[in-house]
Amino acid sequence: MLTLSRRAFAVVLSLALMAPAAWAKSPMPTWHPAFYAAPEPSGADVTAKDITLRQIVKVSAGGERVRVRLSNAYGDKPLRLADVHIARRTTGSGIDPASDRGLTFNGAAGVTIAPGAYVISDPVDLKVVAGADLAVSVYAKGPVPLKTVHDIQRGALYVATGQQAANAPFPAETIDIGIGNAFAFISSIEVESAKPLSTVIAFGDSITDGYGITPDTGRTWPDVLNARLRDAKLPVNVINAGISGNRMLHHGTWARFGTGALARFDRDVLAQPNASAVIVMIGINDLGHAKSPDAADYVSAQDLIGGLKQMALRARAHNMKIYVATLTPFKGTVFKDYYTDHKEAERQTLNAWLRQSQDFDGVFDFDKALEDPSRPGWLKAGYDLGDHLHPNDAGAAAMAHAVPLSAFDWAK
Repeated sequence: MLTLSRRAFAVVLSLALMAPAAWAKSPMPTWHPAFYAAPEPSGADVTAKDITLRQIVKVSAGGERVRVRLSNAYGDKPLRLADVHIARRTTGSGIDPASDRGLTFNGAAGVTIAPGAYVISDPVDLKVVAGADLAVSVYAKGPVPLKTVHDIQRGALYVATGQQAANAPFPAETIDIGIGNAFAFISSIEVESAKPLSTVIAFGDSITDGYGITPDTGRTWPDVLNARLRDAKLPVNVINAGISGNRMLHHGTWARFGTGALARFDRDVLAQPNASAVIVMIGINDLGHAKSPDAADYVSAQDLIGGLKQMALRARAHNMKIYVATLTPFKGTVFKDYYTDHKEAERQTLNAWLRQSQDFDGVFDFDKALEDPSRPGWLKAGYDLGDHLHPNDAGAAAMAHAVPLSAFDWAK
């Protein structure tokens, strides 16, 4: 039988008591999403062949290592990508060659993604800082079906003929691959960091996604909120899970408007690594896209309230906080049949309920932040993109500044 002397026992006990403190000072590195592009169907029967797509993304968090998640969510055939690189961007399509990293997947260059599936690259050592631009370059030897995209290009897209994933910069050429400026293949970039960080997901439609916001500038409201939090030294990271044209209770009116928010909530919110909270702003397209109260896809304020309550239940089941935002003004919008006085009444009913609801961890009043006080129901002229529905850069900034940073004191 092994016995310890009193002195030896004291040493062992002292080390055991010290261990938790030592561990607390040296947290384990953790993976966090630093960019997200919610997948949506392209709605087009197009293929890519012998081209390289360089997509510029702005990361919302920094870290010591990086990995990329690729998607074939809406593909009906295996998706073969011959070569994938990541690097720090300089300007335009240029990259810092010293930072260029060829990505591998399970140790191999190139990857085949099964229909409906995702893949995560092997990590690479690449130090990145929050707010920096990264270039992800994907070579499709092809023919590769472009079934899964993200419609709103928040950064920039460069396309070149041939295998040019490691080249800097791309040749000056314009190639139309049939999907406009949409993101293709990339669904997220994740960073690994030992610093404490809480991720908040902005979940919504085009107003969140950034329709009409100056691209490649980091001016969507989630971007601006993220910068505010960073400047305030709060360990909170905001990623954007918006989809233009998205609805809560139905799939998009057109394919590119994506899977309905209730249906994609698990994929785009609950499945995010180390996510702590979600900010939900959804429902204006449910009202606007239904032609009349007699339409099959009509929803009422009460229907939207029910959907939001379901999101709250699902978020809390995953120990996530959930915030909601009021729906912003849309009176006079140029989109035919989108606005009616009846729909406005439903928006007002929903917003009134949100302002007094106890179902959420907080309510951000984006409606009041953007409404013209002299013309109730209208966007303030200085915040209007021009279609009387979408906020411009200044409007997006006003939304971000309507969020009290004290709402995230729990992250300190």
